[in-house]
Amino acid sequence: MNTAHPHRQLAARLGRDTIAAVIADFYERARHDPDLGPTFAKVSDWDEVKARIAHFWWLDLGGERYRADIYNPHTVHRHFGVRPEQVDPWLRLFEATLRDHLPPDDADIWLARARRMADWVRTELQNPTVRKKEP
Repeated sequence: MNTAHPHRQLAARLGRDTIAAVIADFYERARHDPDLGPTFAKVSDWDEVKARIAHFWWLDLGGERYRADIYNPHTVHRHFGVRPEQVDPWLRLFEATLRDHLPPDDADIWLARARRMADWVRTELQNPTVRKKEP
């Protein structure tokens, strides 16, 4: 196992179907969550959102690319109007979903990765990176 990045082994261990099931269940829960649901009200194609995010996690967890999507989580979260104070409720719901679907060790590994990403997203939402245009 890659001890420096144990999350990179999860795709092979869990498989695409399990990762997709976790993501599908999470977003079903998020849609109906009082803290998170309103943020997603403008989503019109939930199947595409779930497929895209499942692919994002598949790649991050060590899987091979099967879609041509390019990911920029900071931009997407700002586009949907995610606020920094929504990151913790997101993590709580994501943790519950992981624990309902995965063995404890795998849930812990994925959750550690999600927490790190959540910290990055929270920081970016609080202090957006200002990009200078080239002259």
